[in-house]
Amino acid sequence: MLSSLPSRLRLLALRPASQTPAYQVTAEKVAAAFGRSTSPLPPYEFRLIAPDDPEMEAALARADVLIGSSVPTEAVAATRGALGLIQLTSAGVDHLVPLDWLPAGVELTSASGVHGPKVMEWAMMTLLMLHGHLPHYAAAQRRHEWSPRESSTIAGRGLLVFGTGGIGKAVADAGRVLGLVVTGVNRSGAVAPGFQRVVPTLLAAEALGEADFVVLAMPLTPETRGMMDRDAFARMKPGASFANFGRGPLVDQEALAAALESGHLGGAVIDVATPEPLPASSPLWAVPGLIITPHVSCDDPETYIDRTLDILVGNLHRRAAGLPLMNRIDRQRAY
Repeated sequence: MLSSLPSRLRLLALRPASQTPAYQVTAEKVAAAFGRSTSPLPPYEFRLIAPDDPEMEAALARADVLIGSSVPTEAVAATRGALGLIQLTSAGVDHLVPLDWLPAGVELTSASGVHGPKVMEWAMMTLLMLHGHLPHYAAAQRRHEWSPRESSTIAGRGLLVFGTGGIGKAVADAGRVLGLVVTGVNRSGAVAPGFQRVVPTLLAAEALGEADFVVLAMPLTPETRGMMDRDAFARMKPGASFANFGRGPLVDQEALAAALESGHLGGAVIDVATPEPLPASSPLWAVPGLIITPHVSCDDPETYIDRTLDILVGNLHRRAAGLPLMNRIDRQRAY
């Protein structure tokens, strides 16, 4: 890692044609982020470019920093310019692995943490909906049935969160506000902020059977793909509820449907699915006790890019000082 910055920074931001304007990096937003900096940074040049632009190779050759999500990996792999940092505008990196395209000496950092405030609100809503049997009532309404179910207060019940990163912590924060007893699951079982207890993945099976709510908030990796299968759902407490804030392929969707249709699960909310968009022909739409939202739980169109660029600015200061970067992706573990 360099311990200094160039006298003039050259920032290159990617602008895919399909990207929603609210999530585009603009010159105005970059200027505002630099303006929020508490310490001086070098002057900079800023350019927007489409990932498939014929000038991409030449633009990369001049850039010190690349900003975006749909990274042109072949072009980056071939660059021999000054590029030293890629700041992703996404928290997940599963769409870029394996990272064999990432040149030695180029750091990759994610937007992990920008989702926190929005996820916390969404998680609180989801937990209350599940506890209050809203998925059941939505299905009953479609059947034109008056089908009451009672519930006590939510405080004191158990929440199990798979993933203790930024999104997982936001879910845990929501659970604690509601008075839940929050347990996290990560690979090592290492203590994580916001969780009253953390268990390693190898011991998660027992924890599954103790929780009233199970939430996935972890990245998609070869190890986590399909982790919630028939066996995992069967281990859950009868009547417990499930939610997925992570990635669709974490879940065996047929197993989820079976657990709901049998009544073993009390309800479920998924914000991600396989594939996305979920086709109209998918049988998931008709599963009783399941609420599906179209991957909207995490992103705040008013603050997302601002918060991402604040991470970038912070990392530029860290780079200048020779400090470890925030949200640095380990190219060996890739998440």
